[in-house]
Amino acid sequence: MTQQNRQRAVRLFVVVLALTALANGLGNTIFSNYFNEVFHIDSVQRGFIEVPRESPGILCMVLVAALGFLGNLWMSVAAQVLVLIGFIVLGWMSPGYGTMLVFLFIHSLGMHFFMPLNDAISMDLAEKGKVGTTLGRFKGVNTLFSMAAAVLVFVGFRTGFFSFQSKTVLPFAIGAAATAGAVVLLALMALSSGQRDAVKNHRLLFRRRYMPYYMVTLAYGCQKRIKIVFAPWVVINLLGRGADTVALLTIVVHLAGTGLAPVIGKLLDRLGVKRMLWVEAVYIAVSFSVMGLLAGMLAGGSFGLSDPLTWLVFGAYVLCVLFEQFNMVHSYMMRAIALDPSEVTRTLSVGLSVDHVMAIVASPVMGLIWNAWGVQYVFWLAALSALFQVAAAAMTER
Repeated sequence: MTQQNRQRAVRLFVVVLALTALANGLGNTIFSNYFNEVFHIDSVQRGFIEVPRESPGILCMVLVAALGFLGNLWMSVAAQVLVLIGFIVLGWMSPGYGTMLVFLFIHSLGMHFFMPLNDAISMDLAEKGKVGTTLGRFKGVNTLFSMAAAVLVFVGFRTGFFSFQSKTVLPFAIGAAATAGAVVLLALMALSSGQRDAVKNHRLLFRRRYMPYYMVTLAYGCQKRIKIVFAPWVVINLLGRGADTVALLTIVVHLAGTGLAPVIGKLLDRLGVKRMLWVEAVYIAVSFSVMGLLAGMLAGGSFGLSDPLTWLVFGAYVLCVLFEQFNMVHSYMMRAIALDPSEVTRTLSVGLSVDHVMAIVASPVMGLIWNAWGVQYVFWLAALSALFQVAAAAMTER
């Protein structure tokens, strides 16, 4: 690829990332409140509902293996079409609970299918010696537009423009429009690339050499439950706050993440994977443990905005959810240890599937632990999983 073509592809992909981040942000920011206010689920159901939402992640390695002949860009088009179908049904058709689960699965299948492709395309577009910096830049764009989505949700629900009582769920409808734009741009990138980045061998790929990567993705599957499920559920269920509060906290998270992502990317190029895994492990252990301690203090009480504990929980929430910015360390590590560049996409998809096997097991188990023993044990269990990052660092050369 010439430098001019690379720069054009980078510009187009930045817009794709902006559109997909906006769409995913509009969906992910409100899903917990959507389940709560439309279907009135409890904490145990909230854990079990992650099965149809997260099980598509297991299928990613199968999809990448089966459709690898299309190349990363055309597979990305297919992934975003699935996201679009889910948004259309959830946004405009007011589905019942069973139908909602089916199209939540379809939407999630497309979203998860795109994840390893996103990382692979991002690294393919990076200049030599600047992979971490490029990942940080792209992550910063993603975070910025995720923040924009959270702003829309906050303003929309605070003003009453967005509502779960209306037949059209506007955040999902806007997400559908953004996703449609991403489909068009990805198709343009695929058509203008002049080559297909497919690999000849589409078999599922497992190598002992890649064990450190599998380990951190296994841990990430557990840790991500905090970001997606249980940290928001503390704010919604224990503090009794609505979608506007969750959106406002998400704005703060993304504002901080927009600055943090490029820093992590530059540190990756400077310090290497081994040291960054240690940094990630310490961050997760401390932030999750503190959140568990504070959340445990909320049980059985009633706390308003005038209570200092409420604001401490808000601060801990932000720190917990910010851990997701370290995910680029895992993709960078995979590229660094890969025996062949053609194995990166397939191994990222296997890692994502490993992540989601843990997610499907961890979500209902954590829901049951919350219900039986207390919320703090959910966060302390997730903090303990940082030992996988420590073990992966010990197995990594640099």
